[in-house]
Amino acid sequence: MENEERRRNLRFSLSIMVYMTKVSDDSEKIPVEVLDVSRTGIGFYSPKELENGTVYQADIKLWTGDTIHAFIEIVRVQQKDEGAIYGGIFIGMPEADWSRIRVYETYQENSGE
Repeated sequence: MENEERRRNLRFSLSIMVYMTKVSDDSEKIPVEVLDVSRTGIGFYSPKELENGTVYQADIKLWTGDTIHAFIEIVRVQQKDEGAIYGGIFIGMPEADWSRIRVYETYQENSGE
């Protein structure tokens, strides 16, 4: 079963740039390109190596203009020549922010994108 979906929630495309900072050392702002988002996490690209299992924080701006302050734990790393594709799960996200992402998911599902 190639490319079987293993995620609990479908991810939807969201192409934005954000700056992530390591929670334990917020001095360095790391630019990353968000590729997709779901209620439970995000996928993103970074030319800088990030640590698997480490928690980062970022402000993610949704298509509605809402900004979600998120804590993201890196749980997957796929190395590429030009950087890496990361998968992260949201840690301790308030229900109100999950609802904003659900609105985004509903819009994406109904628009056929």
